[in-house]
Amino acid sequence: MRLRRRRTEPEAPREGSPAREEGASPGVRREGERAPKRTAAGAAGAGAILLARLIMTAAVLIALLIGLAIILTDADANASNSIVKGIHDGANFFAGAFTGLFTFSGHHPKREISVNWGIALVVCLIVGAVLASFIARAGRSGIRVQSARRRSGPVTH
Repeated sequence: MRLRRRRTEPEAPREGSPAREEGASPGVRREGERAPKRTAAGAAGAGAILLARLIMTAAVLIALLIGLAIILTDADANASNSIVKGIHDGANFFAGAFTGLFTFSGHHPKREISVNWGIALVVCLIVGAVLASFIARAGRSGIRVQSARRRSGPVTH
C-alpha cells in the first residue's frame, strides 16, 4: 500500500504582512519587506533538546547494561566468559555504589545483586529522565541573555 502526500494550496498572506507578487518565489523579499527575526536562542534551544535526548539515551543504555548483568547473574552465566565478565564489570562500574545497600540473612548473593542493582537501574532511569526533562524545558523556553547595553533606558537598581 502506497501513501500519497496530500497537495495543499499555497498559504494566504497573513494579516499585517504585505501580499506577495504573483510568480515571486518564497525566498525573495520585496523592497521594504522585513526579514523574519532569527535568534541564537533558537539554535541554542535545538542544541539543548539534542543534549536532553543524548542524556536520556545514555541513561537507557546504562539501565539496559545493568538489567542485562542482573539477568546474566540470575541465570548463572559463565563468569569466566569474556562477554559476561565485560557486561558484569560495566554494570559494576555504574551500579557499584549500590552494592551492599541491602543485605539478606543467609547467603543469597544473587538476590542481593538483583535487588541492589535493580534499585540502581531505577535510579539511573529517574535521574536521566529528570535531567533530560530539565534541559529540554530550558531549551524549549529559550535562553535569554539580557545585558545593560541592550536595554532601552537608564539602568536603575
